[in-house]
Amino acid sequence: MILERLVVENFRQFRGRQEIVFADNRSRNVTLVHAENGFGKTTLLNAFRWALHGDDGLTDDFEKPEEIINDVEARSGRDPNEVAAAVELTFKHDLERITITRKLTLAQQRADHHKPLLTVEVMRDGQTFNNVAGPAQKIRTIVPEGIAEFLFFNGENIDHLAMEENSAKVAEAIRVMLGLELLKTTINDLKHPNVRGKFVKELRDHTSEEKQALLDEQQAGDADLAKIGERRAQVGKEIESCDREVQLIEHKLEANREAAELQLRRGRLQTDERELQAKRTETTRRLSRLIAEDGYTLFAQGLVARGREIVAALRAEGKIPARVLNTFLQELLESGNCICKRCLEPGSDHRKAVENLLTIAGDQEFNNAVGALDHALGLIDGVSSKTRENLQVFNAERLELSTQIRRVEEELEEIHQKLGAKNDNQVQELEEARRNHLLKRDSLQKELGRLGEKEEALKARAAEIKKAVDAIVESEEQARLAQRRMDAVDDCIKTLEDILAAEIAELRPELNKEINRHFKDVIDKDYWCELSEDFKLRARKQVISGSTTEATDVAANTALRQSLSLAFVGSLVSMAAKRAEIPTILFGVSGSVYPVVMDSPFGSLDLSYREGVAKMLPSLANQVVAFVSSSQYNGPVENVFSKGGLIGKRYYLVYHGPKLPAEARQQLRIEGENVQLYQQSAEEFTVIKEI
Repeated sequence: MILERLVVENFRQFRGRQEIVFADNRSRNVTLVHAENGFGKTTLLNAFRWALHGDDGLTDDFEKPEEIINDVEARSGRDPNEVAAAVELTFKHDLERITITRKLTLAQQRADHHKPLLTVEVMRDGQTFNNVAGPAQKIRTIVPEGIAEFLFFNGENIDHLAMEENSAKVAEAIRVMLGLELLKTTINDLKHPNVRGKFVKELRDHTSEEKQALLDEQQAGDADLAKIGERRAQVGKEIESCDREVQLIEHKLEANREAAELQLRRGRLQTDERELQAKRTETTRRLSRLIAEDGYTLFAQGLVARGREIVAALRAEGKIPARVLNTFLQELLESGNCICKRCLEPGSDHRKAVENLLTIAGDQEFNNAVGALDHALGLIDGVSSKTRENLQVFNAERLELSTQIRRVEEELEEIHQKLGAKNDNQVQELEEARRNHLLKRDSLQKELGRLGEKEEALKARAAEIKKAVDAIVESEEQARLAQRRMDAVDDCIKTLEDILAAEIAELRPELNKEINRHFKDVIDKDYWCELSEDFKLRARKQVISGSTTEATDVAANTALRQSLSLAFVGSLVSMAAKRAEIPTILFGVSGSVYPVVMDSPFGSLDLSYREGVAKMLPSLANQVVAFVSSSQYNGPVENVFSKGGLIGKRYYLVYHGPKLPAEARQQLRIEGENVQLYQQSAEEFTVIKEI
């Protein structure tokens, strides 16, 4: 998918026909759009998503999705069937040039804004095919809805991928972007009541009452598992929505003069809290490992003391070390010669003297065993002392970290109280909404935990039922046939699940290489990025602990999580392009080239991270489109782009309105040229201009 042109017409604040032609030169692959906050960056992002997937594709922070048409045009008084908003997106894909047009008239918006007119035009081999049948399906084959959110996104919100609770989202992204979704869909289809359920019913109809009862329970359990899966997916989306709403509210509080200082302080405290919690988690992990590996030594002191008493008694009795060993005497008797060279002939006095020594000689194995015991007692005693010392250190660390976390939580609560008591209705409303979203998120997290426990219990019971069902021997041919059919479906499901797991396992090392390649552009510290087996994105570092060095997680703040998430997206896009070349089980799966389009990629980053992300952006995809404000662009970002010659196309948004929005600039200096970002006007609208 190579972007060529985006045309917006009367789409929200973009009045009239506006267009962007995208850079397609691989050495200058960045299309940059300069825009102050409130001028239309988020609207442009949603223009892409609306063109591709309609209302279902719009971002959660896109307010009033039922009002797509430019407000000035909607109030013009013209025929509602003539007034319309439209987005036209043209791109190349494989050997085709495709133009998607989604159009909504004012009459349609008033009746049902969910039903705009969608047309797809395809040019192939010099021929043009208008009004392609099944346009929505055509789009989904190129850009499935599951992919769109990883290609067209708000950079300030992308950090959620690196949150531990969103590992399922990461796994889904890998399946969708790397051509594995068909396997997952096939597995789900086989589990559907229309397939496996049909054979279960057939088996039930031809089997014993005992087996019927088990199968009924099995079907009920499968239905419950399906419901839990659907609810977990829904809860996950609701949690993501809560996170985005909280983030949006916090941005609004930062922009409010009354709340800005407190909100910025809260942001720093939240980062401190996450870092402290990560350290406490790591300390708890190390403590758990210490107890699991060496904790037994703390309870072995009585045994050590008793063992040493026994060894001391044996030593006092002269039994250890033995003055002479029985094995030595046996060797002398077998050889027939004493150490003094006397012959030890059978029946001789000399031989009898040696044989008599056997009654008092020490046993070699006994000596070895006592020696090993004495050595082990010494080791246990030494480990016990070190374990007790480490236990005290780790407990002290955990207690101190818990105390620091409580202090931070108290200060955060104090900030909440101060914001809630501000003599500003907007601040009070925002703070109350933020608290409500956090409470809802906590409730959803608890529900997710309960659903997980219930799911595990149902799976365990399902395994028991399957074992019991398999143990019942059928006597009738129809029942045996139905059982074989159901077993075949189960075997097929298991095989496909194994292939899917193996495929992802083979792709994960390649993904880690790609993620690290992008991540190293941002981070100048000795960190590396790792995608764990359970699909958690995390930054890692080496920590020296005593005489050993071990890898541990880095406490991830917002900037680090955003960097991780961007690196992950870039790795998916890169691997999707070369998918057919990656030698895995499903060798030869066709790959696709995708662009990356992002709003505010630098918004929540400090200066040190902005430079690194600016260096990373051009390598994320063959085409990169970024919407940036002047505050995000000035400084390190401008230096990277100017020196690197990375920008192929550059645009800026001009806002027309009665008053310049707060904190927005009226002019911007770009590459030595002054451009006007604001024009006074009685009516509000935005115009796209190329530099």
